[in-house]
Amino acid sequence: MSKQFSVNEQPKVNLLIKFLSKYDKYLMLIIFVAISAFMSNKFFTPENLTNLLKQNAAIGIVAFGELLVILTGGIDLSVGAIASLSGIVVASFLSGGMAWPLASLIAIGVGGLAGLANGLAVTVAKITPFIVTLATMTIYQGMGLLLSKGRQVFFKNPDFLKMGREYFIGIPVMAWIWLALALVVALFLGKTIMGRFIRGIGGNKEAVRLAGISTVLNETMAYTLSGLLCGVAGVVMTSRLTLGTNVMGQGWELIAIASVMVGGGNFIGGIGSVGGTVVGVIILGLIGNIMNLLGISIYWQQIIRGLIILLAVFSSSRKRQGAVS
Repeated sequence: MSKQFSVNEQPKVNLLIKFLSKYDKYLMLIIFVAISAFMSNKFFTPENLTNLLKQNAAIGIVAFGELLVILTGGIDLSVGAIASLSGIVVASFLSGGMAWPLASLIAIGVGGLAGLANGLAVTVAKITPFIVTLATMTIYQGMGLLLSKGRQVFFKNPDFLKMGREYFIGIPVMAWIWLALALVVALFLGKTIMGRFIRGIGGNKEAVRLAGISTVLNETMAYTLSGLLCGVAGVVMTSRLTLGTNVMGQGWELIAIASVMVGGGNFIGGIGSVGGTVVGVIILGLIGNIMNLLGISIYWQQIIRGLIILLAVFSSSRKRQGAVS
């Protein structure tokens, strides 16, 4: 009888496992929202929710750049340094009296050039992405220090500051920029040839190459677009902070990678989505919020984030092995 029961129940169990595997990140989000609401009756207040969006919008933009690189099977450890450098660039030009749209475009362009340099080092020089971006992270941090002379860069430009301070329909402008870029990146990956090639490189680079598709061009473009997105994030965050500083962006690479992994990405490449990355950013933001409410030290928070990456990678690897088997 028990054997008959197990045979009859097996399809239901498999269906449940498949459902949980597919929607685990969304279930995690619901759980952490519930925990946050339980721990503080101020969680669902408009002030707290808008603050949560402000705190994670710039990092969320950086996470999109990290997603593009991870989809190719690479990794970018320089995303935070690029954002910081771009922030210092825009602050420096604004302090000199340049119009904020032009200063912002130049800063974003600097981010794109930094990403391009990463991409060429990986694809043309054939250096491992981890080594390349670890080195350029230090280089870009040094460039920021040189430009700012190791000091904070102050400026006065009320119009530029609106980006980081004002609201539209009750939602921070920063969050709208994040949402708009989420739509753009999602359309790029899902509807454009290059976007599909970028995902394909991570899925099977050799097959893409044998099909006559330039892996060098598409992989380099992934790093370049990542740099551009980091440039946007740096500009947006500088508007919020009202100054340029080398402190900005420190540790962002860890949060960005964790967001992609929690959102269903895989270091092997080819797996990951914009929606999942957004969920990953929000989950990590909620975890940070919970840890702050509990008064957990920032040092322990770093350890916990590292463990989250480890668990996310392990979970992603298990799901990939299950799909193959």
